[in-house]
Amino acid sequence: MRPRSANEWRSFWHHGGEDELRVELQRIWPALHGVADEACARSVERVATLASELGRIRADELDAAPDPDADRDAADAIVAWFHAHA
Repeated sequence: MRPRSANEWRSFWHHGGEDELRVELQRIWPALHGVADEACARSVERVATLASELGRIRADELDAAPDPDADRDAADAIVAWFHAHA
């Protein structure tokens, strides 16, 4: 993936990147199914910068049951999503 400058990243994120990632995460990560948009938006921003934190976010912030396989699949999908948009 090509490195982005801070300005390029902010532009990408605010002009659709955040929304696209939210939709993708809601599709693939069961912990976000039925979560309110505001809570989902906070989680999506954190996932974008801390993908390895999926399990912790699931347990601590969403009170969802542990599912390491789903978290790993979501992390893989996030990486693929970023590569597709690089």
